[in-house]
Amino acid sequence: MRYVITARNMAPASALDGFFNDFFHTSNAKIPPVDIYEDGKQYVIEAEIAGYGEGDVSVVVHNNVITISSDESWKEKLRKKFEGRHLISSEIKLPEFSRSFSLPSDADSERIEAETRNGVLYVTIPRKERKESGKIEIQVR
Repeated sequence: MRYVITARNMAPASALDGFFNDFFHTSNAKIPPVDIYEDGKQYVIEAEIAGYGEGDVSVVVHNNVITISSDESWKEKLRKKFEGRHLISSEIKLPEFSRSFSLPSDADSERIEAETRNGVLYVTIPRKERKESGKIEIQVR
């Protein structure tokens, strides 16, 4: 499985912020780390998405590329959470992200399944069953 990694919303507020972020290796961006493995019958992508709620993350396949992404719904949730309260500190950030991976030729994109457990997204991509290539005789005329 080949990576086609993209990240959105990583632009710093100013060029000076970008300089300091690069220099000190800091960033507000969060690109979920992933583990990818296969076991002969399927490929599995595990993405760390702790903090994102149900419906905040989507999995889409288009042109043989699978994309795991979120939107900025956390901003609206945070606003509602603290409505009528005086916010003293806010350090939890769940920014928009997007990770894309090219699917292998034997991936069965029609049967992909995804579920979340304990802050981890599990995307299971079954492999297409291989047909044994038998002997085929071609009649010559």
